[in-house]
Amino acid sequence: MSEEHDRDDSSNNSLVEDRLPDTNNMIQGQQFKFAVGHKLSPGRYGAVYEVLRKTDGKSFAAKLEVCDLHFHGLHTEWNVMKEAAKARCTHFPALVDRGKIDGHFKFIVMTKLGENLFKLRLSFVEQRFSPTTALRLAMQTLEALEELHTIGYIHRDVKASNFAVKETNGEVQVYILDFGLCRHYRDSDNQMKAPRDSVQFRGTTRYASLAAHYEKEQSPKDDIESWLYMVIEMMTGSLPWSVYRKNERDMVQRLKEECRHSEGLYRLLEYCPRMEFHRILKYIDGLKYFNQPDHKFIKELLQHAFKNNGLKMDEAWDWQED
Repeated sequence: MSEEHDRDDSSNNSLVEDRLPDTNNMIQGQQFKFAVGHKLSPGRYGAVYEVLRKTDGKSFAAKLEVCDLHFHGLHTEWNVMKEAAKARCTHFPALVDRGKIDGHFKFIVMTKLGENLFKLRLSFVEQRFSPTTALRLAMQTLEALEELHTIGYIHRDVKASNFAVKETNGEVQVYILDFGLCRHYRDSDNQMKAPRDSVQFRGTTRYASLAAHYEKEQSPKDDIESWLYMVIEMMTGSLPWSVYRKNERDMVQRLKEECRHSEGLYRLLEYCPRMEFHRILKYIDGLKYFNQPDHKFIKELLQHAFKNNGLKMDEAWDWQED
């Protein structure tokens, strides 16, 4: 089972591979030199590598984007992470350096994190987390989105593979990743930009909001809708539309619409804290483009889900258990 990505899949693979570095190549950033290690994950326009800083041998992650492929996600990533650092956000990887190898690729270097939540989930029985772990991840991923929204950006591709964990002395922190599809939704006066009349679909079919399906402008509420689908999947192991792929977007849209009604809703929330999650979904559906989601209200509903189901927030995470 894999998670599909809804970006153009036309064949640039060989061009990308030809321009990416080999292991032990040295790359020069604005401040430091780094030795390229093994590839951590491939990407449509580049890849993520482990790199070692020459001055002290410390390990980081470098995200590379091949030059001249008409996708400027890395520039957006740098801007978002820079704003997050300025605002002292706690759920963002720290920026370390950036650079460009002319004719090959540009790159940013950041904190190296652990496994992403999608891969972690697949390693468990029935491909789902325990209710305690799922709800604690829900809380931290929601906090990450609140930080992103506070600095004026929407993500537009919220899904489990775009969150990763880092464990320090037994404490687990969740980080948000991959800001290439982000959009600054505020203008120079810090007001919400007016929605455009027509927009292209952005995101991943499985988690996309209904507004994204309808090719309407997205705002923070759409990130929260995608977040809820992601959390439900972490709790149940699947979604009613998980079997459909990106070229079956109409079918996914129809099933999401059906989940707003009794039978579809029951199926969607079968293994979830039904009362609290139904309230969250109803709240999200009541938001309009210009509404700012009340992250605190949603967090309170998650806390009610803990309490009403006799769950404890201080239990070990699923991957920490023997």
